[in-house]
Amino acid sequence: MATDSKARGSSLDKLAIRGIRSFDSNEISVMQFYSPLTVIVGHNGSGKTTIIECLKYATTGDLPPGSKGGAWIHDPAIAGTSEVKAQVKLRFNNLRKEKMLVERRLQVTKKKTASGLSMKTLEGVISYADADQVDKKKRQTLSTKCANIDEEVPTQLGVSKAILQNVIFCHQEESNWPLSEPAALKKKFDDIFEATE
Repeated sequence: MATDSKARGSSLDKLAIRGIRSFDSNEISVMQFYSPLTVIVGHNGSGKTTIIECLKYATTGDLPPGSKGGAWIHDPAIAGTSEVKAQVKLRFNNLRKEKMLVERRLQVTKKKTASGLSMKTLEGVISYADADQVDKKKRQTLSTKCANIDEEVPTQLGVSKAILQNVIFCHQEESNWPLSEPAALKKKFDDIFEATE
């Protein structure tokens, strides 16, 4: 996936995060991606891995490892509330250099009867930006169904979901997959190279 706007292919533009891990649930944090390279640096716990996880979630719909039960969302106890709504928005240029927006929302709620959290997906949308840029709120929606979004974003980026999952946004906990057992390794390579035989 190219980050250079003059290069052929798609490019990332901006990422907005609210309510994910250390990112506050009351305000949106926006990251701008630059050409030809964007470097993410910071101290431990500052959110570097969370940015990559949000990019993967926006493009594939995959939550990071260990996020079941709401562990990926900003903790309601820290926020001083019983629920936290989270949002990940990614603006990118597709293969045809059209501005696209994918937005996914989640919610985590403290369980009333038992300790723990309950997480659910609220909504997701993939849309084209207004071509004339007259009304930035006016967008042409491609889909609001999660399964369709999970397929449409990689198509618009021109990169397969397997490459997004295993190469571009590979989580550090899963980065040792090239050292897997032969059968698991073959499956990964078959997915990445779209091998049918």
